Amino acid sequence: MKKILFVLSMLIFTLTAGAQTRLVGTVKVSNAENPLPGVTVSIMQQNFSTLTNASGEFVLTFLQPGDADVHFSRSGYLPQVVTVHLAEDKELDMGTIYLKVDIQEEARQEAILQLTESDFDEDEGRASQSVSATLAKGDVYLSQTSYNFSPMRFRMRGYEQEFESTYVNGVHFNTLDRGLFNYSSLGGLNNANRNKDIVMGLEANSFSYGNLGTNTNILNRATNLAAGTRASVAYSNRAYKLRGQATYATGLMPNGWALAVSGVVRWADEGIVQGTFYNSAGYFLAAEKVLNPRHSLSLVTYGAPTRRAQQSAGTQEVFDLAGSIYYNSYWGYQDGIKRNSRVVKSYDPTVILNHEFKISETQRLRTGAAFHYSKYSNSAIGFYNAPDPRPDYYRNLPSFQSDKTIAQNIASEWAFENGKPINPTVSQVDWESLYQANYRNNASRPDASAKYVVERRHIDLMEAAFNSTYMNQFNAKLKLTAGIEAKYGKNIKYKTMDDLLGGNQWIDIDQFAERDMNIDENPDPNKMQNDLNNPNRVIKKGDIFGYHYDINILHASAFLQNEWNLSRIELYYAGKVTYTQYNRYGHMRNGRAPENSYGAGKTWWFIDPSLKAGATYNINGRNKIYANVLAETRAPLPNGAYVSERIKDTRIPYLQSRKILSYDLNYAFLFPSVRGRISGFRTHILGSSEKLGYYDDALRTFINHMLMKSDKIYQGVELGVSVKLNSSFSISSAATFADYHYTNNAVGVKSYENGFKEDIEETVLTKGLKINTGPQLAANLTLDYFHPKMWFADITLNYFDNNYLDFAPNRFTESNMKLYEMDQTGEAKQKLGTQEKLKGGFLLDASLGKVIYLPDRRSMNINLSFSNILNNTQMITGGYQQGRMPLVDGMVDTKNLNRFPNKYYYAWGFNMFLNLGFRF
Repeated sequence: MKKILFVLSMLIFTLTAGAQTRLVGTVKVSNAENPLPGVTVSIMQQNFSTLTNASGEFVLTFLQPGDADVHFSRSGYLPQVVTVHLAEDKELDMGTIYLKVDIQEEARQEAILQLTESDFDEDEGRASQSVSATLAKGDVYLSQTSYNFSPMRFRMRGYEQEFESTYVNGVHFNTLDRGLFNYSSLGGLNNANRNKDIVMGLEANSFSYGNLGTNTNILNRATNLAAGTRASVAYSNRAYKLRGQATYATGLMPNGWALAVSGVVRWADEGIVQGTFYNSAGYFLAAEKVLNPRHSLSLVTYGAPTRRAQQSAGTQEVFDLAGSIYYNSYWGYQDGIKRNSRVVKSYDPTVILNHEFKISETQRLRTGAAFHYSKYSNSAIGFYNAPDPRPDYYRNLPSFQSDKTIAQNIASEWAFENGKPINPTVSQVDWESLYQANYRNNASRPDASAKYVVERRHIDLMEAAFNSTYMNQFNAKLKLTAGIEAKYGKNIKYKTMDDLLGGNQWIDIDQFAERDMNIDENPDPNKMQNDLNNPNRVIKKGDIFGYHYDINILHASAFLQNEWNLSRIELYYAGKVTYTQYNRYGHMRNGRAPENSYGAGKTWWFIDPSLKAGATYNINGRNKIYANVLAETRAPLPNGAYVSERIKDTRIPYLQSRKILSYDLNYAFLFPSVRGRISGFRTHILGSSEKLGYYDDALRTFINHMLMKSDKIYQGVELGVSVKLNSSFSISSAATFADYHYTNNAVGVKSYENGFKEDIEETVLTKGLKINTGPQLAANLTLDYFHPKMWFADITLNYFDNNYLDFAPNRFTESNMKLYEMDQTGEAKQKLGTQEKLKGGFLLDASLGKVIYLPDRRSMNINLSFSNILNNTQMITGGYQQGRMPLVDGMVDTKNLNRFPNKYYYAWGFNMFLNLGFRF
C-alpha cells in the first residue's frame, strides 16, 4: 500500500513539476500605488487565467512560448492589454502594471444598483432583477444590457433567476425555497461587494459547476478590497432620496492580517411612487489572516435591516382617473399623515467563514461555510364580514356603475390636483373609516372579531451552506476542477397580528369557510377552524394566527470538470450529480384538512444528473468560435411543489424533475478598435411546474392555480459590439432578438383555500403563450466620450418590444375556452382568452462624470446619471392578467367583459441619480 501511494505521489509530482514557462508580476492602482487584489490576468491566446492575490501579485504557469497578449481586468477599473514574448522554460517578470479607475463603469454600477434595490418581487420580497451590472467590460453585450435594459425588467436569455447562480466567496447563496439570490441582503453595500468573478452561461468556471445564465462569485474577503478609504453621498428621485456610505480597508498588513469595514444608510420619506418610503441601514465587517504562504482564514459578516413601503399594480382605469402612472392604492391618510398598508420589513444577517489552502503553485483547495437567517414580512389589510377596503376594488370604480350619473360622480371624486387626491377617502385607503367600523363593532359585539386589521405575513428562511472546490493545473494542457456542496434550509411561513386598528381582538377562524358552513346541508363546525388544536383562539397584537408551517430542505451536489488546452482548440467537459429532499411540517391542524396539515409530512426526494461540454476554436489571437451544450434533470423547487401549502401537506400531481437541454454557438472578436460577440442560443425545459394564485371575492377565498407538465423553449440571438472611434469617442451597441414561449398545453390544478370546492384538475391551453420575463426584443446604441483629464459622458438610446403580460391560467382552461366560443362575436375570447402584448417604445438615458485628483493620492469623483430623459410614461414593465372571470350563472357576462381588466406596473418617467465620492 505504501509503495502504491509513493508511486502515485511521484506521478503527480512529475506531472506538476519540471521546467515551466512562467509569467509573474504585480498590479497596482494608478495614482495611488496601492496593490490591487482580485484582478483577472489572462493570456488571450491561451486558456490560462488567474487572480491577483492580496499583494496584487500574480503567477501564471505552464504557458506556451511565443508572443502573447496579457489581459488585465477588474470591475471598476479600465482593462489593459500588454503584449509580451514568452521564452520557453523561462520566467518573465512584467514588473508593475497600473490600472486606472473606470469612473464611467463605476457610475453605471452605482446607478444600476440603485435601480435594482428598488425592484423587488412583491410576492416574496426577494430581489427579482438580475444583478449583473458590475460585469467586467470584457463582454460588450453584458456591459451594455445590465444597466441600460434594467428599467424594463429585462432578463438575459429570458431565464428566471433560478437559472442564474450567485456565490459569495465561493459559497452558493441562491435560496433553497425559490432558487433566487436575495440581493437585498447586501443592503446597498456597493463598495464592499463590487469585486466579482462572473462567468457567462454554460462556460467552464473555477468556482462552480455553473448554470444556464450568468454565474457570479462576489469576492468580499478583506484581502479582496483595495487598501484605503472610500466614502460617498448620493441623491436621487427614485426609490430612496439620500444615501451615505463609507468603506475602509487595510489591505494585507505586514503582520498577515487584513481588515475591512463598510456601512451604508438609505432614506426617503417618499419615493418616486406616491405613498412609498424607504429606511435602511447596512453593515459589513471582514477579517482575514494569512497564516503562512499556504493557508489563510477569512471571516465576513453583513446585514441590512430595512423597512420600506410597496407600490400596487393598477388597472388602466385607475391610472387614468389619477392622471399619473405613480398612483398607489396601498396608502391613505391617517391623522393627516400618509400611511401605507403594505410595509415590508427585512433583515438577512449573514456570516461566511473561508479557508484557502495553496497546496502547491498549481493546486488550490478553497472551502467555505456560511449561515444566514433571512427575516422577511409584508403587511396587508385583513377584514371580516365587512366591505372590501381597497380604493381600487372594482365595485368602487366608475366602470362598475350602470348609472352614468353615479359613474361621473365617482370619477369626479377620484380627481387629483397637482398629484394630490382631492378626496382621499375615495381614491386612497380610508383609515379613519376602518377605525370607526371597529369602534362600532366593539360597542355592539365586544367579543367578536374586529372588522378590519393589519396582518403581517412572514417568510423567514434559515440556511446553512458548505462549499469546497479543488483546482489542479496538472500541466500546460490539463486543468481539473472539482467541488462539493451541501446546504440545509428551513423555510418558516406564518402570519402575525400587526395592528387591530382599534378592534378588541381577532378570532382565528376562516370567515369564508364559516360562510360556506352556513349554506352547507351538513355543516361541519370544525371546517372554519384554522387550528383545531386551539379552536376559536383569541388573537391579540403580535400573535401568530391563520397558518404556520415549515418547509425543511436538504440539497447536496458534487461536480468534476476537466479543461483541455490543445493549442488552437480548447475543450472542457463536466458532470454533476445533485440530491434534493424536502418536506412540510405543520404547526397547526387546519379544519379544512385535519388529517393532512399538522406535523411532519412525507419527504420527497430527487436525484438529478447533469452533463455539459464545450469547445473553442481559436482562429487566431483576435477571433474565436466556441460552443456549449448541457443536458440535465433538475428537481422542482419546494415553493411550487405543494397544493395550498398554507392549508395542507398535499404535493402537486406529477411532481417530477424537469428535463433541460441547452446549447449555444458563439463568435467573439477582439481588435484594437473593435470588439464584440454574437451568440445564438436555445434552451428546452420540459416538465416544469409553477404556482400562481389570485383572490376570488365571489367565492371569498384565495385560489392556488398550479401548472404542471409544462414545456418551454428559450431561443434567440444576442449581439454586442463596441467600436473605438478615436482616443475620446466610442460607440457601443447591444441587441437581443428572442422568443420565449410554452410549447405544450399544461395540466392545471385549482385549489380553494377555504375548502369551498374540491381540488379541480383541468388542462390549461398554454401552447404558444409567451413567458413573462421581460422584453424579447431589445436593442440600444451608446455614444461614449472620455477625456484624458478624467471627464466622461455618454448617451444611450434603448428600444424595447415583444413584451408580454403574465397570463392567468384560469382564463385559458379548456372549460373557459369553450365558454368563449359561445360568444359569436369573438369578443369574449379576444378580451378574456388572449395574452396581452405590451406596447414597445424608446427610452433615452445619459450620464456624465469627473474624477478630480487631490494631493496625497486622494481623489474625488462626481457622477450624474439621467434615465428616461424624454419622460416616456407609456412603457409598461409588467403586471398580470386577473384570474377572476366575469361570469353570471356559469356563463360569460358578455356585457361586462372588462369587469376584471389587466393590472400593470409602469416604468418610471424621468429620474436621476447624483453621486459624490471620495478616495483617500
